[in-house]
Amino acid sequence: NAPKGSRRARPPFTVTGPNGEPLSSVRSVGDGVYEVYGGDGALLGRITRRSGRTLPWPRRVRWSVQPAQGGAPLAGEVGPRKAWAVFVLISPLYFVCWAGMAAQGSLWLLLGEKGEAKKEAAWEMEPPTWTRWRSADEPEAAIEYRTGRRYRLAAPRLDHRLACAQAVLHVWDRA
Repeated sequence: NAPKGSRRARPPFTVTGPNGEPLSSVRSVGDGVYEVYGGDGALLGRITRRSGRTLPWPRRVRWSVQPAQGGAPLAGEVGPRKAWAVFVLISPLYFVCWAGMAAQGSLWLLLGEKGEAKKEAAWEMEPPTWTRWRSADEPEAAIEYRTGRRYRLAAPRLDHRLACAQAVLHVWDRA
């Protein structure tokens, strides 16, 4: 469950392991900037979220992960360019369909069928969510998120505690 409020400033939280032991704790240190600490209190790294914007062209949300122990920083953009292009091209058609379904939902409300009206109004078009975090010098992604809330981690490239903190922030961002 994502906390309410700004997507750029989340409350501090702790990621726990399967036995309830604290793996990492995350604290906001600025607008879209988070520091991640291990269960022992040592700094693991910094995660940064930069917002996308609509104009002059849809810009994607960008994430960066900087490990504290060295290593190349990872950068990830939400959604591949091709998927965003399709999303932008299809969105006018979506709005036409949505308007038709809203009208049909209004008809169901006039007939007294609240359940059917809710089903008709629940149809949503979601923007692309596939995200791959990788370093500039590596073609292979260190962390990859695919639609359906599945994350894949290339184990030796990034501390799993830092990756788990990034995954929580990413899921909250989608909520």
